[in-house]
Amino acid sequence: MDIASLMSSIEQFLNPLSTGHLNTTCAQGPSGPIIQDQILPFYTFIVVLLAIGVSVLYAVGRLKLTNVEKVRRYNAEMKAFRAEMSAAVKEGNKQKQEKLKKKQQQMTKMQMEMSRENLKPTLLFTVPLIGVWYLVSNFFNSVHICVLALSPIQLPSPLFGYEMNFFWWYFICSFTFSQIITRLFGLTFD
Repeated sequence: MDIASLMSSIEQFLNPLSTGHLNTTCAQGPSGPIIQDQILPFYTFIVVLLAIGVSVLYAVGRLKLTNVEKVRRYNAEMKAFRAEMSAAVKEGNKQKQEKLKKKQQQMTKMQMEMSRENLKPTLLFTVPLIGVWYLVSNFFNSVHICVLALSPIQLPSPLFGYEMNFFWWYFICSFTFSQIITRLFGLTFD
């Protein structure tokens, strides 16, 4: 394979709209889901990168806007309190339960503060991410990309079988990569 044919292959992969091979018709299949003749890996990969980018952006925002150590400390205290309360209930120790019920108000206050800390990055990123979502989904609809990926198994849902459109493919990628990125950034509080 020479350099010219390699460059041509790369160009076709990176710019599938210019090749003229894109099927722009999407039809309703017999089982209900949308069908497309050809899945272009470029667009599938773009959605994966978008999901990773959004997850990294949210993780960085959470690191910058949230007092991570405080939330971690509160979470540990809440977990210990719940375990202690559960043990007291199992034992039937009424005296310990009454003592812990007095501490309940303090735990509720800590829970509210944890929720407020976790809500800060969500409030900041919600509107811009809705805008990005709108633009990207409009792009995929404007070039008639109906199917971005195929599931190896038919998923038990009336919404789709083997074919995954932009919404479902982004949802799966986002869920997967957000879990990984959250762990990489040390934002798990368990």
